Amino acid sequence: MTRLFHHEGELAVARAAHEHRTMYSLSSLSTTSIEEVGSATTGPKCFQLYIHKDRGMSWDFIERCKEAEFSAICLTVDTLVAGNREKDLYTGMVIPPKFSLNSLFSFATHPSWSLNYLLRRKFELANVAGKISEGTGKLTSVVGYMNSQFDRSITWKDAAEAINRWGKPFAIKGVMSVEDAKRAVDIGASAVMISNHGGRQLDGSTAPFDQLGPIVDAVGDQIEVIVDGGVRRGTHVLKALAMGATACMIGRGYLYAVAAGGYAGVDRALTRLREEIERDMVLMGCSSLQQLDRSKLHC
Repeated sequence: MTRLFHHEGELAVARAAHEHRTMYSLSSLSTTSIEEVGSATTGPKCFQLYIHKDRGMSWDFIERCKEAEFSAICLTVDTLVAGNREKDLYTGMVIPPKFSLNSLFSFATHPSWSLNYLLRRKFELANVAGKISEGTGKLTSVVGYMNSQFDRSITWKDAAEAINRWGKPFAIKGVMSVEDAKRAVDIGASAVMISNHGGRQLDGSTAPFDQLGPIVDAVGDQIEVIVDGGVRRGTHVLKALAMGATACMIGRGYLYAVAAGGYAGVDRALTRLREEIERDMVLMGCSSLQQLDRSKLHC
C-alpha cells in the first residue's frame, strides 16, 4: 500500500531500486499493479505472494509475474492471520482511506497528501481490483482483509506447488527456525528470508538477527539466507553479511523515505545506506564483501 505514503507509490521505489542496482519487491497488497511495475523498470523485481482463499487468483499472480518478467517470488508464510496490531485497531485504518471525524485533523494538517489523494488516481489494491470487493470498492480494515482473504490452511505442499508453477528463483519469507529452513531446502526453494514481519505478527517473537547464525550454520551452503527486519544502517548490513547472510531487506527504511519525498526520498535513503556500507568497510579494513566473516564482528 505504498501509495498510502506518497502518490508516486510503488513506482517510485521500484525506479529508485533499479537506479541503485538492487532488487525491488512488490506486495500482493500493492496499490500499483504487477503489470505497471513490470513495465516501469527493467531492474530485478520480486513479488511477495500471499496465498488467498481464492487459489485461482493466487496462482494467477504467478502467471502475471511471468508475463511482467519478474525475477523472483517470495511466499510469505507468517501472515496466515493478522497479528495483534493494536495501533491499526485503534486508528480504525481502512482500505481505501476515508475521511472521518477522527481523521479530519490529520487530513487538514497534511493538505498536500489530502489533495493528492482526492485528485489523483483512485486508491485501491491494484492486484485484486475487479476480483474481490474488499480493498477496492468495499471498505475494510487491514486486519479484516487479512483475516477474511488469506488462506490459513496452506502447507508445505502448497509452497512446493507454487515453486513448481513459478520455475524461477523462489524464497520462503517468515522462516524463523532451523527446522523450517531445512524444509525449505527440501522442497526446492532458492532462498529463505528470516523475518518476524517487522515484529507485527507474533508477540515476543525472536529477532531475525538472533536466528541468523543457527540457520546459516545449518543450511547456508545449500540455500540463500536473507535477513529481513531491524536493518536500519550500513553496519547492520555488514554484520548480517559477516554472519553469513546472502543479503538484507528493508521495509520501513524506504517507506519513511518515500513518505518524505517520493522517488527523491528513496534515492536519498539508498544513497546514504550505500555510503554507510562503503565507509564502514573502509574503517573495518575490508576492500570487498568477500572479506567479511565472523571475525569481523569484533573489529
